[in-house]
Formats: sequence, structure tokens, C-alpha cells
Amino acid sequence: MSLFVRLKAMIQRDRLDRDLDEELRSHLEMRAADNVAAGMAPAEARYAAQRRFGNTMLMKEDTRATHLIGWLDTAARDLRYAVRTLRRSPSFTAVAVLTLALGIGATTAIFSVLDGVVLKPLSYPHPEQLVSVEVTPLALDPSLRGIAPEDYFVFRDQSRTFQDIGIYAETDTDRDVNVTGFAEPERVHALDVTHGVLSVLGISPMFGRIFSPSDDSPDAPPTAILTYGYWQRKFSAEPSAVGKTIIADGMARQIIGVLPRNFRFLDAQDLALILPLQLDHNKTYLGNFSYFGIARLNAGTTLTQASADVARMLPITLDTFPPPPGLSLDLLKNARLAPYLLPLKQDVVGNVGLLLWVLMGGIGMVLLIACANVANLLLVRTEGRQHELALRAALGAGRWRIAALLLWESAVIGLLGSIFGLGLAWAALRFLVALAPAGLPRISDIGINLPVLLFTLAIALLTSLLFGLIPVLKYTAVRAVLTETARTLGQSRERHRARNFLVTAQVALALVLLICSGLMIRTFHALTQVNPGFVRPAELQTFRISIPDSDVPDDADVPRIEQQIQDKLTAIPGVSSGAFSSAVPMDGDSRFDNVFAADRTYAQGAPPPLRHLLFVSPGYFHTLGIPLIAGRDLSWDDTYKRVPVALISENFAIEYWRTPAEALGKRIRINTVDDWRQIVGVVGDVRDDGIHKPARTDVYWPTLLAKFQSHPLRAKRHVTFEVRSPLAGSESFMSQIRQAVWSVDANLPLASVYTLNYFYTKSMARASFTLVMLGIAGAMALLLGAVGLYGVIAYSVSQRTREIGVRIALGAQRRDVMSLVLGEGVSVILIGLAIGLAGSLALTTFLSSLLVGVTATDPLTFAGVAVLLALVALAACYIPARRAMRVDPVVALRYE
Repeated sequence: MSLFVRLKAMIQRDRLDRDLDEELRSHLEMRAADNVAAGMAPAEARYAAQRRFGNTMLMKEDTRATHLIGWLDTAARDLRYAVRTLRRSPSFTAVAVLTLALGIGATTAIFSVLDGVVLKPLSYPHPEQLVSVEVTPLALDPSLRGIAPEDYFVFRDQSRTFQDIGIYAETDTDRDVNVTGFAEPERVHALDVTHGVLSVLGISPMFGRIFSPSDDSPDAPPTAILTYGYWQRKFSAEPSAVGKTIIADGMARQIIGVLPRNFRFLDAQDLALILPLQLDHNKTYLGNFSYFGIARLNAGTTLTQASADVARMLPITLDTFPPPPGLSLDLLKNARLAPYLLPLKQDVVGNVGLLLWVLMGGIGMVLLIACANVANLLLVRTEGRQHELALRAALGAGRWRIAALLLWESAVIGLLGSIFGLGLAWAALRFLVALAPAGLPRISDIGINLPVLLFTLAIALLTSLLFGLIPVLKYTAVRAVLTETARTLGQSRERHRARNFLVTAQVALALVLLICSGLMIRTFHALTQVNPGFVRPAELQTFRISIPDSDVPDDADVPRIEQQIQDKLTAIPGVSSGAFSSAVPMDGDSRFDNVFAADRTYAQGAPPPLRHLLFVSPGYFHTLGIPLIAGRDLSWDDTYKRVPVALISENFAIEYWRTPAEALGKRIRINTVDDWRQIVGVVGDVRDDGIHKPARTDVYWPTLLAKFQSHPLRAKRHVTFEVRSPLAGSESFMSQIRQAVWSVDANLPLASVYTLNYFYTKSMARASFTLVMLGIAGAMALLLGAVGLYGVIAYSVSQRTREIGVRIALGAQRRDVMSLVLGEGVSVILIGLAIGLAGSLALTTFLSSLLVGVTATDPLTFAGVAVLLALVALAACYIPARRAMRVDPVVALRYE
């Protein structure tokens, strides 16, 4: 009782801090007025009234404290009774807790991913003010986005809605740098930014400083900022690293700062260096949309207002800067450039949020099925306790008192299920992170944190109510019928209704999940049947190198170094062919430009379609297994003699010239100051943007070109090598490759070392991840649904033993008993299937964006899954039906 005594004392000590009760306040004024009327002085009259008021308040608060103490005492006794009751039924408790733990654990794990990726704000100050600022050419391809340096200069100086803006070069492999001077050379991830990027994000350095406007000047000394991880790895976490020099791509750069441990730039992984993007305002031309912008909005500014502000400034940009040589201003104007602004978090997360919400909904259905199973268990258990409940009612327990007893048991089960579910969620998260599709954003933010714990607590309370209220509502109105014969009466249809309803819901929910899983299976199968345009990707070893200007100053010499490396690679035992290119299929390359055809006429300023550009060496198509449809491949003479030639994809040839053969000899170019280049070959289409997307129209150029994109001479210094060998992927093979490369140039580190199969499977990762997750959810739903149906039918048979015995004694055949029991199960199954089919038609539309090669209402999937579920459900009914057939009427009626 010491707890309650302390509680009472605390309430009494706090009584002076409460507001005066309005009713007692008015009573105080009336009592003071009466005292004045009786002849007391006003001060004395008020004092007497206050003294009496204080005694009344104290009595009232004592009553409140007594009621609260009584309630707590009753709740504590009910809780102890619930725990003792569950301990007396260990099998029931274990099954209920385990069933619930599976549902809660799966739901918590998916919520952890959803919270870390979608719900949690970005870890920057005032993240709601941060926006991604880009421009899109509506007339060319609205899916393309970027921002040009000229836009940055105008937006920075003339915006009315931005506090500040910065731009950065996309963190792809072309922005990586070679770091030399530290034992073996290495290629590290680098990020080129204007000074505004880090300040917009609110980043403060751990040591040194971040970039200032003077660092952006094209004549400023080269500088660099280290990330925390690279500082630890390369400089052993020495603060003296600030001020030292690092050699990146042959250029000595002074280290001016180290970023804090928790810094992460959007979703960039393994970032090592931050470099200043030194743009020259006086040498800026229109049209270089290869950058991305981040801005911080003024307080109170909406995204709509910011978009309108950018739309206002776009014409200013076109009027301020000149177009590049060979590109008309009318062409840029007719591209219909438009603002594309998004909240920064939405830009980081992309469309993965839909996938996670779909998975959350699927796992939520599993939780509902688990709750239905536990509710059925509680119904059976409570039905067996009717005598106890009736006795309590006869001794004076009210409906609420009995309800409280049952709800406390549900709460204990829910709490235990949540505790074990958290353990399962922690283990499942490791599986989910390992299985997550490549490119899943913010993966490092996923974990068990306070929001996840609060979510689990809420789930525990909600599920306790969900499965606890059903037996409460059904049995709390019980009255004392204590005759022994009452317990031997056959079950009525009313007593079956609640359990049948729950099983029907389980069947319906299981069908929805299984149909979703079936659609993803069909999608995955369709993806595996798609011809990607290349062959045997697991045999293709790829890696990237970058030849800096400091190593090879003359562009004309770059292909010779690259050919020497190619020859060294093809000389490795087991290598059948080798080549190099600006990109490999499905690696995310996004080089696009307008391509003019000589035999086409274009209206003044009308832009031709954008084409995907690749730069390849001779032997590239043979190495990847891309078929040559017409014409010939590139040769080394084409490269070294700078012969103006090109190859195109088959879909490009058909679009313009009907057949690949007719495309041969036609001429194409990028802009009016370029040389026309003759099409000498047509190759097969390649799904280089992912297996789930149509093949892009590709144009293939040599890796050394004269008069190309307004450059007098241009060589590809950042290239990916492709080596075909059955040894691809092994470390011993990569060791031989490194030695071959370093025998040509010891300062060339290898980066992005993958087999082509890595990119191929990555393009299907989202579909396979969704398939696995929905497959697991569907399997759990099928298992729980079958167990629930089996439990209901088996319990029904056990309760109807006497009835079945009578039927058999009166001449019923075994098959009649089988039909009787199966009929009960079949009715539940059919109703559940009907509801599930209707629900699936409504819900699978949310999956449509994830499906390939199959519609969201695919009849084959719907019919096949419905038949599968029906067969499993019938099997669950058949076992208790067989038991019913074996009922001995003599045994069944012996004790009647």
C-alpha cells in the first residue's frame, strides 16, 4: 500500500496548483455574501468562506484520490489474474504469442524501412525549406532533368524566393578522380560543387572550413574537402591533414576542411572528396544541362511560388548567355524549357515510396490475418470458460468487470507478441537490408529507433483491441446458467458466426496477397524472357579507368594508350575478346543529344529527337554479343584517321529509313558546325536503360572524334573496359587484369569493378525484391489462413461429436458426414474467395507501375491463385472431416 499512500500524498501536495473548480468558486462568492449580510466585516466574511471552501476542496480531492487508488488496485489485481490464467495454459499462450509475433515482427520490419526511407526527414537543418531545382525540356523529353551553369548564375543573382542556391555535378563515375602519391593509385568518389551547396545544406566542418565564393573563381588555387571516412582511412584521423596537399587527377589540391561524421550528401555512397566547381561566367554557353541544383526557400515561400519564380527567370537566361557554336537559340527556345522543382527529400527518395507502401499494405494484411487467428483462439478459449464467466456474473460481476478481465489477457498477449516481434524485426531488418534493391535510397537511415518503438507499442495496443474485443463483445453479456446440461447442448449457428466471419476474412486477405505475389511472379518471369540485346553477361568483366590530362596531355594519344590496355587484356589466358566504351548497358549512363539527319528537313528552330550517345572501340559489339544487323563494325583506322563514321541501333534505322539496309550511307551529326558522319553499320537494339524499359535509340561513335559537339578534337578519357572470359568475377582474374593495366600505366586505378551480370540483375532488383517480400507475405497468409480454417473446422467437429454420433446411429453414411463437415468449410471458402477477388480487383491497380508483361487484372493469375488457395483450404478442411467420419456413435453417446 505504500505506493498508494505516496500517490495520495502527491495528489494532496499538488492540489494548490490546480485551477479552482467553477462550481465551488461560485459557492465561495455566495457564502462570503451571506456572511456580510449576517453582519460580518467583508474581510472576515471572505476569510470564513475561504476556510470552508478549502475544507470542501480537500474532501473532494481525497475522494478523487481514493477512486484513482481503487481503480489502480483493481487493474493490478486483474493484470496478475490474467498472467496467472495464461500461465496455466502454456500451449495456448505460446501459439497466440508466436502467431502475433510473426505478424508484428514483419510489420515492424517493413515500417522500419518505410520510416528510414520515406517518413524520416532529411538530416539537415530545416529540411522542409530544401528543394531540388532543375529544368526539363517539355518538347523533347519531359523525363530528362538538369540545370545548366547559366541557370545557376541567373537564379543565384535574381531569385526572389531562394535564400541561396548551389549546383553540383552528378555523382557518377565520370566525376570520380584518381588519387596518386599514396602507395597504389586509387579511384575515389568525388563531388564537384559550387560554394552554395554545403552552405544551403547547413553543413559545418569538423576541422577547417567549407568553400567560400572565392573558391568558385576559375583562377582560385585548387582546393579539396575530405569526408570523415576518407579522412580516417587516408590520414589516420589526424587533424593536421587540413593544410596538406592531395593529388587528384594529377592536380595538387590543398585540403581546407574535414566534414563531420554524420555528413551524407543526399544519397551518395562512399563519398571521399568534395571539390570546387569552378565555373567561368564569361565562358558559359547555353545548353549544358549536366548539373543539378539545390536551393533553400525563403521562410513562408511555397514550392508553387518558387516554380513561378524560376519560370520568370528562364527567359532571362536565354537572353543573357549565347548559344554554343552550331546550336541556334531558336532550338533552345522551342525545346520549351520549364521549371522542375521538388522537395529535396522527394527527389532523393524518388518513386520507391510507392513500392514500400505496397509492401507495408501487404504485411499489414498478414498482421490482420494473425489477429484473426488469435481472435479465433480466444473465442474458443472464452467459449470453454462460459461456466466461469457465468459464475462471476452470478456473484455480482458486471459486464465491464468481465470485459476488463478478458481485455487484460489480450493486452498481455499483445505485449508479449510485440516484445518477441521486435526481436524478429531486428533479425528481419538485416535480411531486408541485404536483399534491398541496389539504389534503395537512405538505406543507412534504416533501423530500430524511437519512432519504430512507438509504432510497435501502438501496434500492440491496436492488435490487443482487435482480437480482444471480439470475445468481449460476444461473451460479456453471459448470464449464470449453471446446469451441467447447458454445457452439453450442441452449438447453434449463432455460436459459429463469429469464428466463420474471422476465417472468411483470413481467406479473403490471403487471396489478395497471393494474387499480388502471383502478379510479381509473372512479372519476374516476363523480365527473364526479355532479350537484353547482349549475351552471357556473367562472362563479361567490366571496370572503369580514367586517363587524366597530366598523364596524357594530347587527346590524340589517348586511344593508343587505351588500345594498348585492350591488347594486354586480350592476351590474358582464357580471354576471348575485349573492348572499351563510354558506358556499358544498364549502368545508368544518360548522355543524350539532338541528332540531325542529312536527308531530313527541319523547321527553323525545330529540335530533332534526343538520342542516346555511346563512344565505343572496335570489337565492342562482338565482345558484348550485340548482333551486327547491316554494314560493318568500327575499325582502328576509323579512330586514328578520324574518319567521320557512326553506327546506329536498329530501332533508329527503322524509325527514319524503314529498314537497316536503307540506313547505310546516310549521314548524321550533332550540330551545324560538326562534320556529317556516315552511318556504316546498324546493330541490334540494347535495353541499356534497364530490362524493364524499352530499348533506347542509340548512336555509336568512335572514341576519338574531330569536329564533334563544337570541339576540334575530342577523346574519351573515362571509359569502361569489357573483357569476356569464363573466369570473370574471380579475384585471381582481376589480379591479372590489374597487372595488365599497370603494365601500360602504373598510375591508373581500376574502379567500378563488376561483371555485366551485376548491372543486369540490378535492373531487375526492384521486381525481385517486391516478389520476395510479397511472396513471403503470401506464404505467411496462406499458412495462417489454412491453420485458422483447420482450427475452426476441427473445433466444430469436436463440439458436434454427439450430433455426428446420433446421425451415424440413425443411418447416416460416412460420406454424408464428410459432406456435412466439408460443406461448412466450403461455404466459408467460397465467401472468402468472392470477397478476396473483389478486393484484389480494387487493390492490384496500385501494383500496375511495378508490373511488366502482365496486367493488374490478369485473369490467369486470378484464376490460378484462387484455385491454389481453394485446394489448400479444402485440404485444411479434409483432415477434421476425416476425423468426423471415424466418430463411434457408441462412444459419442456413452455419457449422455
